[in-house]
Amino acid sequence: MNVLKKQSRIKAINAACGKLKIGKEERHALQLQITGKQSLTAMALPELEDVLSHLNRIARGAQPGDEWKFVFRLSLERQVYAKKIFRLAEKIGAMQERPVPVMSKAYIEGVSRQMRGCDQPLEFCDAEQLLTIVKALEVFVKRHGA
Repeated sequence: MNVLKKQSRIKAINAACGKLKIGKEERHALQLQITGKQSLTAMALPELEDVLSHLNRIARGAQPGDEWKFVFRLSLERQVYAKKIFRLAEKIGAMQERPVPVMSKAYIEGVSRQMRGCDQPLEFCDAEQLLTIVKALEVFVKRHGA
């Protein structure tokens, strides 16, 4: 059963590479980067699934809000503030001349860098830093009228 699943994943990876016009050498480089193995046959089923999901992400392109998925993997203490930052990013996105569903993480980090001097990426901030960023973003939203 496991052998059949592996074979079907290998076929799916090859099909995805063909669809994306990824050559053999480029596929080997991707596999090496993702799993540390160049050969599909040497990989275990979970590794094949990792490669396939990576190819599917490439095929689908970046979805709005994907960069914010880290919020839901944080500890509960930090997640409360990170969710608030995400909701504020939604408000800021809606305030733009050309509204977007969620403002980019880079934009939010830039605002927090300017207003609070926080140079750390959001996912590495502790709860206290996230609270400071929430306060800064609330001020930003009030200043820019939302």
